[in-house]
Order: sequence, then C-alpha cells, then structure tokens
Amino acid sequence: MEWNVLLSKYEGSRITVWIEDLSGEEQTQPKPFTLFKTALTDNHAYLQFYFNAGQFLSVPLFDDPLTKLERGQAGDCFVSHDLQANLRYHIYFEERV
Repeated sequence: MEWNVLLSKYEGSRITVWIEDLSGEEQTQPKPFTLFKTALTDNHAYLQFYFNAGQFLSVPLFDDPLTKLERGQAGDCFVSHDLQANLRYHIYFEERV
C-alpha cells in the first residue's frame, strides 16, 4: 500500500502522536503536532511523518493487520504495531486546520 499517498490528504491537519510501549515500561504522553507531509523511505520500510521541513518521526510499516488505518467516529488513526520492538505507534488525525 502507498501509505504516503493515502495519508497525504491529512497534510496541514493537526495530529496527535502516541508511541505505546507494550513491554510495561513507563508510557509516553500523546503529543500534538501539525502534519507537514508524509514520505516513504527508499526501501518502503518506514513512513516518515514530518512536523516541519526537517523534523519527522519514522514509523515502521508491516503487512495488515499490524499496520492499518482505523476509521472511527472520533476520526481516523494510523496504527503500526512493531512486534520486535514491542511498540505500537498511533497517529490520530484531527480535522484540517
């Protein structure tokens, strides 16, 4: 799946990023950002969520159901579950700004 194309419609919108540690370690708090752009790495193994021209978060991509876009009443959420690192990435999309 071309995640960067699918998620490009959210560019310019507010997002909330939460990286969930499934090993039971101390949890991070969700953080708000504005999505500048998305880009795939050359090997298509990661999707980069840019917050500005130089700052981004790389999220690993896996086959469904480990990486998916969940659609809900509260909005859409991109989720990627990295079994090896025992992390789950959540990118919540809010309405466009």
